[in-house]
Amino acid sequence: MTHGRPSDRRALGARRSLIEKADRREGRRYAEPMTPDPSDTTAVRVQAALDRLVGLVPGDPLLRAPATERDLAVAEAHLGHRLPEDVRALYLLHDGQHPYSAQDPRFAAGLVVGQPFLPLTDVLAQWDQWDGFEAQEDMDEFASSTPQGFVQPKYAVRGWIPLTHDGGGNHVGVDLDPAAAGTVGQVITFGRDDDEHQVIAPSLLSYLEQAADLVAAGTIVPSDEQDEPGWAITGTLSTVFDATAERTG
Repeated sequence: MTHGRPSDRRALGARRSLIEKADRREGRRYAEPMTPDPSDTTAVRVQAALDRLVGLVPGDPLLRAPATERDLAVAEAHLGHRLPEDVRALYLLHDGQHPYSAQDPRFAAGLVVGQPFLPLTDVLAQWDQWDGFEAQEDMDEFASSTPQGFVQPKYAVRGWIPLTHDGGGNHVGVDLDPAAAGTVGQVITFGRDDDEHQVIAPSLLSYLEQAADLVAAGTIVPSDEQDEPGWAITGTLSTVFDATAERTG
């Protein structure tokens, strides 16, 4: 039986120690393995797509413990909207991803176009920063939608729920107040530097399934370099993803 060289064992032990210290410092809680009710087809598909994507993207996703129905109810009351069933299913599996720190040796594996998806408390904090901008119509001048007519041509809308944050005021999120051609729950881009709001997918479930397919095919190449996180994509999100592709099962 091979136990490895002493230097290898010491390096592994040192890495584990750094990981444990980072977890204690951040107060991280991890999800216990769970299986959705087999009759809940949306939750089953969300978990299958998420598991597949996690297996394809380099790094450790550091998925948090599940949110509760009460957590979701509090969030929905704050937002003034019930979240789509696939978004609820995702958060009942994992309440976002833990943040990474410079002292953590694990590689950041962002699952939403290279960014981690936010815990519910951070979703609300980011949403609060946009609340009130919808009334400032002078900021709508340069706003547009791709595809045209899917997203309201506005700088901000209360029904845009951020699921990520790039650190510069830009988000990927779900649109609960779409334009006439759009779909409630479609996944869009919006934010401080985002005048052209792109529709990535008609739903969060569709996004997860498409992302797994695109990474598996090599169309999207997630970085495996800690100092250069993100996903290499040839073209724009709206040309790589299909804004209308919704699988039936």
